[in-house]
Amino acid sequence: MSKKYDSTPEMLPLGQLWQKIRPENPARTFFWVGVALVLLLVESGTTVATPWVFSRMVAALSEHQALLAIPVWLIAQYTVIRVVAGISTPLREMLIAPLEADLQRRVALVGLEHLHALSVRFHLDRQTGALTRTLDRGSDAVGTLLSLVLFNVLPNTIELAMTLFVILRVFDWRYVAIVVAGIGVYAAVSYVFTRMRMTARRARNKANSQAQYQLVDSMLNFETVRSFANSHQEILRYDRSRQALKNAEIRLKRLVGFSQMARSLLIACATTALLGLAAHDIVLHRIGVAQFVLIGSYLRGLYSSVGALNYVSAGWRNARVDLENYLELLGTHSEIIEAPEPAHLPVRLADGGAARITFDHVSFSYDPARQILHDISLEIPAGTSLAIVGHTGSGKSTMGRLLTRAYDPTSGAIRIDGHDLRDVALEDLQRVIGTVPQDTVLFNTGIGENIAYGDPAAPEEAVHLAAQKAQIHDFISGLPEKYETVVGERGLKLSGGEKQRVAIARVLLKDPRILLLDEATSALDTWTEAAIQQELQELAQSRTTVIVAHRLSTVQEADQIVVLDAGRIVERGTHLELLRKNGYYARMWSVQAGETVMRA
Repeated sequence: MSKKYDSTPEMLPLGQLWQKIRPENPARTFFWVGVALVLLLVESGTTVATPWVFSRMVAALSEHQALLAIPVWLIAQYTVIRVVAGISTPLREMLIAPLEADLQRRVALVGLEHLHALSVRFHLDRQTGALTRTLDRGSDAVGTLLSLVLFNVLPNTIELAMTLFVILRVFDWRYVAIVVAGIGVYAAVSYVFTRMRMTARRARNKANSQAQYQLVDSMLNFETVRSFANSHQEILRYDRSRQALKNAEIRLKRLVGFSQMARSLLIACATTALLGLAAHDIVLHRIGVAQFVLIGSYLRGLYSSVGALNYVSAGWRNARVDLENYLELLGTHSEIIEAPEPAHLPVRLADGGAARITFDHVSFSYDPARQILHDISLEIPAGTSLAIVGHTGSGKSTMGRLLTRAYDPTSGAIRIDGHDLRDVALEDLQRVIGTVPQDTVLFNTGIGENIAYGDPAAPEEAVHLAAQKAQIHDFISGLPEKYETVVGERGLKLSGGEKQRVAIARVLLKDPRILLLDEATSALDTWTEAAIQQELQELAQSRTTVIVAHRLSTVQEADQIVVLDAGRIVERGTHLELLRKNGYYARMWSVQAGETVMRA
């Protein structure tokens, strides 16, 4: 029994994410990270040394008997330190930038690869706009986490430790105690506000995804909106989602503002206490003016580091929130699982010839409450055609989906050349079957590229030959940009018949061993259907063909016809045999023939 799609998956652990996105050359990556860390140590050392050298200059200039060489030498030291610091920071960023960009690229690719590996059930339930935002935010979040570690956590932690050490050596424990106490309260307040901001950011992301989904859904259904004159309704729906996003944004910004005010107040109180202690020690001649300047400089640097680390806490949590949906996506398991050691099949007709298909006591249900197919058994010999007919809801399209392994049977088995589909490599199965669907969806690119999608490695001559066999080459040649003509999103610039011919050419180029025609002409007018039908018959020659059809006029030439009713085979035979039985099929034929006469 197949594993069902888990609608509430656990998040993929970060360790497993790293295994998926690890660099292609880890040694080279770690070398450059090591160089960046050395530059980081140099940068942190110069940052801590700068106030100390500056205070020594103040002390030297305060001495009336000081020689001119003393401050000049200190000024030279200060200049060297500032030059080294100025070079280290941008050089470190230059080294890390390619690594970060490559990491984001791999995160995006892993997300797309995982999406394509998920089942049809998942994609039927998906929200395209929300998914694109999930991939974008996941990629950005990983880059943010890397930047936070290398450009914030490490430098500020090192600087904080060095600064506290210098304060303890130059002053005494009282100064360190005030600084540590201030940092502790500052961190506690920041933690509380960060948790609140994390919740608000999660709500903002949810509202943002919903607004994006609403926008994409409205644009994808532009023709439906236009035909029903419902643009005003779409605008209202989008406005409601944008209002929710606006409210979520306002709440998040308010929390950010209150957090900044609270931290500024704490810094002011701690600074007052520390400078008051320093002023008291100056009066008692325990320290000099130079030390007062030093503690003031270090105080500013300390709270700058703590503020930066608080940003790390907030940034880490924000990035983790942004990463949550991405990790949940990667933690989603497809119900269609490939066998550990799958069988491999010849995929092209030229390599393996037509394939034999067997349905062996197949039953299926989309959910336990409603059975769709009941104990279907039939054999389709290699090179023959099978037509599956029946009223809407009888289960005929479901049989086509099971053949392509969009779903697995709940019981029984489907075999190709004796191999259970669950034991066949998924990529082989996808290549061995060529599908011409009712609604052909094309990429928003050139006609030639859409045809070449059947075999991206095919030369241009093969693409043109496939177009000629599909009776669309002359049409393409008459266009101003010929095979470079862009077909529009989902192929909207082409008519239904033209799209179907592109689909036929694409399958011809693919050269599959099995052909699945899933209501391939039901959306076309009678004249176009007749023309396309002839091309489909030529395409089906020598291939094993499964035809899912509602119009019986399209299946008369099939070697075998099965009639489904409520998920069960109620009749089977050729067209003439079924008409002689004067049963279910004959009644369907009579009704459709009458409809044809009435239309005429």
